[in-house]
Amino acid sequence: MQRQHRRFAVAIAILAFGATLVGAATSGASAGTETGSGTASAGRPTAPPAFPTFVQLPADQAAHPDALQEWWYIVGHVNAHGHRFGYEVTIGGGKQPQAIASITDKTTGAYYTKNLSYSPDQTRFSATELDIRTPSATLSGPMDAMRLQATLPVGEIDLTLSARGPALYNNGTGLMPFLGGTSYYYSLPSLATKGTLKLNSRAYPVTGESWLDRQWGSWDWSTMDKWTWMPLQLSNGDRVNLWDLFAEGREFPYATVLHPDGTHEVVAVEPLADTTSGSWTSPTTGNRYGTRWTVNIPALDASLTVIAQPQAQERLGAFGGTYEGASSVTGRYRGKPVTGQAYVEQNGNWR
Repeated sequence: MQRQHRRFAVAIAILAFGATLVGAATSGASAGTETGSGTASAGRPTAPPAFPTFVQLPADQAAHPDALQEWWYIVGHVNAHGHRFGYEVTIGGGKQPQAIASITDKTTGAYYTKNLSYSPDQTRFSATELDIRTPSATLSGPMDAMRLQATLPVGEIDLTLSARGPALYNNGTGLMPFLGGTSYYYSLPSLATKGTLKLNSRAYPVTGESWLDRQWGSWDWSTMDKWTWMPLQLSNGDRVNLWDLFAEGREFPYATVLHPDGTHEVVAVEPLADTTSGSWTSPTTGNRYGTRWTVNIPALDASLTVIAQPQAQERLGAFGGTYEGASSVTGRYRGKPVTGQAYVEQNGNWR
């Protein structure tokens, strides 16, 4: 039976950590895209959302001064005439602004990263438009022409990011319980990317695709044990925001799936630790991270192999070591072969 004629009701505890959140996943139902948001295709009307949407775009690209926690997180895969790179830039607001930038040279296997914290008077976070600036990283501009710049000791990232297709609203609504508090959360999972990447005194004109994750709210980091997060960009056009979190003695594996037509599904994921078949131990922190997974999502008839390459992709920050791994995807999805790309983030020690 075709997807538009099927209905799924999936009741799963998601990020509740003391409360239970029931996510209703409805195939063929539109979730949360808005005409004029900057992400819908030009000239195409969008259907009313099936889920209530607690995020307003483009307004919520701007900073939220009252939020205790806030960040803009961008990862991408770019190419320069066959030379392949991954990159990650995180800009954090709140009481202690920070900027983290990393470059993975997929061709040579080298990994470079830099994490800097700033006082509020060294930064600027506009509350009326996307214009966030720290001494080492900035992000500004409209959703179809965002400018991302970051510096590392070994080079620079200077890219234009153009949102294509609908936004992804995590949990279908863009609002969820999170670590004893609440979090607003959406993604722009299909960003056409072009610009220049400078590395070791060489400039590479690059093109590719990126993913922007956006969260703000109030939560308690002390309740978190560890997590694995994967933003999957699949060749069939689906975008999958996947979490496997551990907190307060419980595990929460789930995914929010965005289809090209803007519909969302919230689905259960089999725990990742049981299917992790590769690992790497950091010589810096001693943390052990997974590097190869079989991701099983029964509701989507999906079995995906995700491989982080190179293995050594750990950055240092507020949590000590955090893994930020450029990764590839192959496997089966809805009964058909699929490929793709991903980043894998791991907080905590995955022994």
